[in-house]
Amino acid sequence: MKKTTIYLSLLTLLFISIMGMQNLFAKDHSTSVFQSKEKQKLNTIIVEAVKYPDFTLSKDERGAITVTFSLTDDGKIKVERVTASTKRLEDYVKEQLSDVSAKDVLHSYNQQFSVIFRFENS
Repeated sequence: MKKTTIYLSLLTLLFISIMGMQNLFAKDHSTSVFQSKEKQKLNTIIVEAVKYPDFTLSKDERGAITVTFSLTDDGKIKVERVTASTKRLEDYVKEQLSDVSAKDVLHSYNQQFSVIFRFENS
Protein backbone atom coordinates (compact mmCIF):
# COMPACT_ATOMS: atom_id res chain seq x y z
CA MET A 1 0.00 0.00 0.00
CA LYS A 2 2.85 2.34 0.84
CA LYS A 3 4.51 1.73 -2.56
CA THR A 4 1.24 2.47 -4.36
CA THR A 5 0.88 5.80 -2.54
CA ILE A 6 4.45 6.76 -3.45
CA TYR A 7 3.93 5.79 -7.10
CA LEU A 8 0.68 7.76 -7.26
CA SER A 9 2.38 10.78 -5.70
CA LEU A 10 5.24 10.59 -8.21
CA LEU A 11 2.82 10.14 -11.08
CA THR A 12 0.79 13.16 -9.95
CA LEU A 13 3.94 15.24 -9.62
CA LEU A 14 5.04 14.18 -13.11
CA PHE A 15 1.63 15.09 -14.55
CA ILE A 16 1.68 18.53 -12.90
CA SER A 17 5.21 19.14 -14.24
CA ILE A 18 4.19 18.21 -17.78
CA MET A 19 1.15 20.50 -17.63
CA GLY A 20 3.34 23.36 -16.41
CA MET A 21 5.76 22.83 -19.29
CA GLN A 22 2.93 22.93 -21.81
CA ASN A 23 1.88 26.34 -20.51
CA LEU A 24 5.46 27.52 -20.85
CA PHE A 25 5.64 26.35 -24.47
CA ALA A 26 2.28 27.94 -25.23
CA LYS A 27 3.60 31.31 -24.04
CA ASP A 28 6.70 30.97 -26.22
CA HIS A 29 4.55 30.14 -29.24
CA SER A 30 2.30 33.16 -28.78
CA THR A 31 5.39 35.39 -28.52
CA SER A 32 6.76 34.10 -31.82
CA VAL A 33 3.40 34.76 -33.50
CA PHE A 34 3.54 38.34 -32.17
CA GLN A 35 7.06 38.78 -33.51
CA SER A 36 5.92 37.42 -36.84
CA LYS A 37 3.24 40.14 -37.05
CA GLU A 38 5.89 42.74 -36.27
CA LYS A 39 8.11 41.41 -39.05
CA GLN A 40 5.18 41.50 -41.46
CA LYS A 41 4.59 45.14 -40.52
CA LEU A 42 8.27 45.91 -41.07
CA ASN A 43 8.16 44.19 -44.46
CA THR A 44 5.10 46.24 -45.45
CA ILE A 45 6.84 49.50 -44.51
CA ILE A 46 9.88 48.59 -46.56
CA VAL A 47 8.00 47.40 -49.63
CA GLU A 48 5.84 50.55 -49.61
CA ALA A 49 8.93 52.75 -49.34
CA VAL A 50 10.52 51.43 -52.51
CA LYS A 51 8.45 52.56 -55.48
CA TYR A 52 8.82 51.04 -58.93
CA PRO A 53 11.65 52.99 -60.58
CA ASP A 54 10.65 55.06 -63.60
CA PHE A 55 13.94 54.44 -65.38
CA THR A 56 13.12 50.74 -65.76
CA LEU A 57 10.07 51.57 -67.86
CA SER A 58 12.00 53.31 -70.64
CA LYS A 59 14.94 50.90 -70.70
CA ASP A 60 15.13 47.18 -70.55
CA GLU A 61 16.39 47.20 -66.96
CA ARG A 62 14.84 44.59 -64.79
CA GLY A 63 15.82 42.14 -62.15
CA ALA A 64 15.56 40.96 -58.61
CA ILE A 65 17.31 42.68 -55.74
CA THR A 66 17.93 41.06 -52.39
CA VAL A 67 18.61 43.44 -49.53
CA THR A 68 19.90 42.24 -46.18
CA PHE A 69 19.60 44.86 -43.48
CA SER A 70 19.48 45.50 -39.78
CA LEU A 71 17.79 48.20 -37.73
CA THR A 72 19.73 50.81 -35.79
CA ASP A 73 18.73 51.82 -32.26
CA ASP A 74 16.72 54.73 -33.65
CA GLY A 75 14.84 52.49 -36.11
CA LYS A 76 16.69 53.44 -39.29
CA ILE A 77 17.59 50.81 -41.85
CA LYS A 78 21.25 49.91 -42.10
CA VAL A 79 21.87 48.07 -45.36
CA GLU A 80 24.29 45.22 -44.73
CA ARG A 81 24.36 43.57 -48.15
CA VAL A 82 22.72 44.03 -51.54
CA THR A 83 22.59 41.58 -54.42
CA ALA A 84 21.28 43.20 -57.61
CA SER A 85 21.32 42.54 -61.32
CA THR A 86 22.49 46.10 -62.06
CA LYS A 87 24.36 48.77 -60.12
CA ARG A 88 21.69 51.33 -60.97
CA LEU A 89 18.93 49.23 -59.37
CA GLU A 90 21.15 48.59 -56.34
CA ASP A 91 21.80 52.31 -55.84
CA TYR A 92 18.12 53.11 -56.34
CA VAL A 93 16.95 50.68 -53.66
CA LYS A 94 19.63 51.85 -51.22
CA GLU A 95 18.56 55.46 -51.72
CA GLN A 96 14.88 54.61 -51.21
CA LEU A 97 15.64 52.75 -47.97
CA SER A 98 17.87 55.48 -46.55
CA ASP A 99 14.93 57.48 -45.15
CA VAL A 100 12.81 54.58 -43.89
CA SER A 101 12.15 54.49 -40.17
CA ALA A 102 10.68 51.56 -38.26
CA LYS A 103 11.33 52.89 -34.79
CA ASP A 104 8.24 51.58 -33.00
CA VAL A 105 7.59 48.57 -35.20
CA LEU A 106 10.25 46.09 -34.17
CA HIS A 107 12.96 46.19 -31.56
CA SER A 108 15.66 43.90 -32.86
CA TYR A 109 19.10 43.59 -31.45
CA ASN A 110 21.82 42.11 -33.65
CA GLN A 111 19.21 40.73 -36.01
CA GLN A 112 19.33 40.82 -39.79
CA PHE A 113 16.39 40.75 -42.17
CA SER A 114 16.11 40.18 -45.90
CA VAL A 115 13.66 41.43 -48.48
CA ILE A 116 13.50 40.78 -52.21
CA PHE A 117 12.36 43.36 -54.76
CA ARG A 118 11.46 42.33 -58.29
CA PHE A 119 11.45 44.95 -61.02
CA GLU A 120 10.15 43.44 -64.21
CA ASN A 121 9.09 45.11 -67.43
CA SER A 122 6.19 43.50 -69.25
